[in-house]
Amino acid sequence: MDKNSISIKAGSGGSVSSGNKSSIVSVDPNLDAMGRKILPGVGGRTNGLGYLKAGYFLVTTMVGAGFLALPRALADAGWIGVPLIILCGGSIGFSTTRLGRSWLLMEERWPRYRVPARQPYMDIAEEAFGSIGRKICFGCVIFTLVGYGIAFYILMAGMMNSLVSDVSVCGWIIIFAVIAWPTTFFGTPKDFWPISVFAVVATAITILVILIQLYVDIPLHHDQQYPNPTIVSFSLGFSGILFAFGGVSVFPTLQNDMEDRRQWWKSVVLGFSVVLCLYLPIAISAYVIIGDAVSSNILMDISEGINVTIAMVLDIINLLLTNIICFNPVAQAFEDIFRVPNSFNWRRVVLRSSIVIFEATVALGVPDFGAILNLIGGSTIAILSFIFPPLMYMRLMDMQKDKTWEVEAYEKTIPLWERIYLWMIVVVAAIGSITSTVSALIVILDPDTLGASCFSNFQLSSS
Repeated sequence: MDKNSISIKAGSGGSVSSGNKSSIVSVDPNLDAMGRKILPGVGGRTNGLGYLKAGYFLVTTMVGAGFLALPRALADAGWIGVPLIILCGGSIGFSTTRLGRSWLLMEERWPRYRVPARQPYMDIAEEAFGSIGRKICFGCVIFTLVGYGIAFYILMAGMMNSLVSDVSVCGWIIIFAVIAWPTTFFGTPKDFWPISVFAVVATAITILVILIQLYVDIPLHHDQQYPNPTIVSFSLGFSGILFAFGGVSVFPTLQNDMEDRRQWWKSVVLGFSVVLCLYLPIAISAYVIIGDAVSSNILMDISEGINVTIAMVLDIINLLLTNIICFNPVAQAFEDIFRVPNSFNWRRVVLRSSIVIFEATVALGVPDFGAILNLIGGSTIAILSFIFPPLMYMRLMDMQKDKTWEVEAYEKTIPLWERIYLWMIVVVAAIGSITSTVSALIVILDPDTLGASCFSNFQLSSS
């Protein structure tokens, strides 16, 4: 550094170093030597979410629909699916903590990231792998979250059709799209955090009702079959399990809204522990009692009654609330691209309404919950949950100090055991992702699946 140059460090409270000398040139602790507002320190922010609230959002994001499909995923994978659920949950949780560390590394090296960001996942990808990495990550996130919205519409429509059969599944898809439309105009998750509490409670009640009814229905199920999985069925089971743990693409947004982002690991431990406690009992119980005949929505396999009706209504409300959380990053990403102001305005209404219309149209075209679930679970969810986080974290950790770093920061090293584990996650996930995606596409392109399209039914009715 030239001896006459001045180095300003964020958070220095007005301390300026010139060469080897240091002096205080500002008495305002909120301003640096140049009169600029000092950014919050690494991981710190005011008026954000606590780790408990962030943990609630994390749980809500994952359990919106995943627990309903998990028994079918276990049936596809066979009994090996039980340790697979635990292994997937633990590995995704570990990858999620590394994703959080990646953001903290960026805050440490580039203080501009210490302010709220609209696309934190994509920002991490760009710093790790450049603009190409950002574009690939953006495509995967959008595909995943839009896929969630499509799957939610189909799932809600199927449950409501079983309660009110006078309206078809296709009709209910349109109705739920209209209901969800005004809820998409919220700003960020911190604007509507109380809904996550209700969503988690509703999910817990729904799971309890399902478990009780499953054991009541034991006499109704005979000759259960537990066949060994084939390559195709195991691949579909793997994608179903990944769908159940999906939501990693939303997690950086949750961390970004935290008051102390260094506490993210606590949210992850809390969230994944709760999710496993919810998932394992219902998946194992349903598979033991019903066997291979279990469907992609366990609520459709238990006897009807007032308790089941209440459970369906609660889960529909839960899905509507979860849709708000999953929809938000999609909307913010497109608003950033089209430079829509970060406030309620007519441009926000038009853009977000267009996304809702697109999701509803695809849901009408392929109204098969299992097919959509397997496709996004085996493809982009696997990439965003298993492959990108370890690779981005290792890339950022391995970076050498260079002139692009805006402040002085220490170089980092990764323990050998951790690097081996991260590479194992990447390799296994890549193999599983390829086989799962191919299997899911085979199912979607099957004539029976395509023939169930709402548009095909409309053409038949018209003729």
